[in-house]
Amino acid sequence: MNKDVATNARSRPVFIDEDHVKRLLDWNQARYAVEAAFVSVSNQARDAANRSNDHPVSSQPARTFVQADGGVLLCMPAYVGRHSLMVGSGDRYSTLACKLITSFRGNAAIGLPSINGEVFLFDNTTGKLDAIVEANYLTGMRTAAASLVATDYLFLRPRSDRTIQLGIVGCGFQGTMHAVGFVRTQPLASIRSIRLWNRTPARAHQLKAILEEEAKKTERAGFSVFVCDTVEDACRECDVLVTATGSGEPLVYRRFLKPTVHINAIGAGEYHHAELAQDVYDHCRVYIDHWDGARKELANLRSTIVGEVGEVILRGEADTSLLPKGSGISVFQSLGMATEDVTVGRLVYEKYLQEAATQ
Repeated sequence: MNKDVATNARSRPVFIDEDHVKRLLDWNQARYAVEAAFVSVSNQARDAANRSNDHPVSSQPARTFVQADGGVLLCMPAYVGRHSLMVGSGDRYSTLACKLITSFRGNAAIGLPSINGEVFLFDNTTGKLDAIVEANYLTGMRTAAASLVATDYLFLRPRSDRTIQLGIVGCGFQGTMHAVGFVRTQPLASIRSIRLWNRTPARAHQLKAILEEEAKKTERAGFSVFVCDTVEDACRECDVLVTATGSGEPLVYRRFLKPTVHINAIGAGEYHHAELAQDVYDHCRVYIDHWDGARKELANLRSTIVGEVGEVILRGEADTSLLPKGSGISVFQSLGMATEDVTVGRLVYEKYLQEAATQ
């Protein structure tokens, strides 16, 4: 065999399909990788004199949209430097990657997913493509992991009582990922009960069955699961709420909520903040994943944006000035970042290499 041909064959990028991604990804590891993404963005945003060399840095331009006849192509490139993948690991990585997503709503009529995504991972030294990672499940997990990080730093850590009632408004893919993520990462928060609502009740009952199976897998699971007839009932007495719908109209009103509650707002709607009524935004403190995205995608939001979750993490316990004061409503307005796809994509790739080395 020609030497050059053999070399080229060995250098082909690996393809990691969805089933393999599901096998490789662990909730706690994904959460740690997403936390590094948060920190990298906020650390990079600091002026050079105050930037920490002990924390990761990053670069991510605004995501771009390309319209096609049947749908849209979304491009999300990013670089994250000096990031760690495992708790306590001294290994640091620099990762260049780009996530491409297509959204073609007509696919449902022919039995195909409406949204498909891949993360392309490149060698940081040569620019060579190392891996293509199918990213539908990856995106769901990194989005839920972002909410877990936000809930931890904005709501759980500032309080001594870490037992919560969880509400899920919208039991589709993202609602399911969030519910499972909260259950799998106990004792991040010990869950007393989970209240579910979906516009189509069958989806809520499906998620209830999934959560009841999850409860059998861990000794720590002592929670009850309820399917609710109304959004108000799902929100009642909840300490932490996840809204994960595509609604373009408000679903959650201030009167539905306890005086002190944390909300992870995931669903897009027209302006990324349609699910919560204005009277919620009038009485809350909003936290974001990155300012650049917020300035563009939350331009019409009428509320107080306090800052990035990553900045809260960087300041630590010594400076709690960004944290909610006492009682009140905190909202993590999740936009999603390419840096999250970079760190979680790299986690998948490194675990794939470790697995391959043992075979």
